[in-house]
Amino acid sequence: MKYFFLLLTLMLISPFSYGQNPDLAKTIPDQSGYYPIDLGAQWTFELKEKNQIKTSIVTCDKTGKIHNLECVHLKSSENRLSCWVRKEGNVVNIMQTSRSILGLANVAITFDPPIPILKFPLTKGDTWEYQGWGRTFFLSKPLHVSYQNKGLETLQLDGKSYKAYRIEASYQVGNDPAKTQISWYAQGLGFVHSHSDALEITLKNYVSSQVVDTHKKIAPMDDSEK
Repeated sequence: MKYFFLLLTLMLISPFSYGQNPDLAKTIPDQSGYYPIDLGAQWTFELKEKNQIKTSIVTCDKTGKIHNLECVHLKSSENRLSCWVRKEGNVVNIMQTSRSILGLANVAITFDPPIPILKFPLTKGDTWEYQGWGRTFFLSKPLHVSYQNKGLETLQLDGKSYKAYRIEASYQVGNDPAKTQISWYAQGLGFVHSHSDALEITLKNYVSSQVVDTHKKIAPMDDSEK
């Protein structure tokens, strides 16, 4: 079940991953920079889990098709996780996630139907639900997720302040106890922070596709924005 949890974690943090593909970008809501579009960009995250601290580099690396539908691929250096994302209408959907097992083979989970992880425009009080299945070639499990947009909050990260939308997701896999993950999305950066019962994730650096070799520090919120 830890495998499902790791894939769900990647799934829940992935909405910033759409790239600058002309056919895709023209239909993707940017929401004033809360959903950056940057194929080739890299995000560096700090992961805290069970008194361990790790670094993960997430890259929006390519486009492709899942079930003949155009998607964008997001991969993480930690645990060899990846996922395929597609935008339809005003919703961002996760189509499929996968993980490399011992570096020998990839095991994919396909979501039936795709999971709507973010809803635009970002509006305080919005709620939406998902009821479906996570399917692999050897196992299928029911999945239920409830989302709620809690609105803009002032978030403190590493001594800096950011205005960010708080999205709460309560999810249950099979008959396991329900778990909650809270994520924040800041203007110009997208996903910046999340925490759950077992894992805390914080954005540390962002490198745009135009600045391949230069890491940009996260800019604090201006006094005029507080």
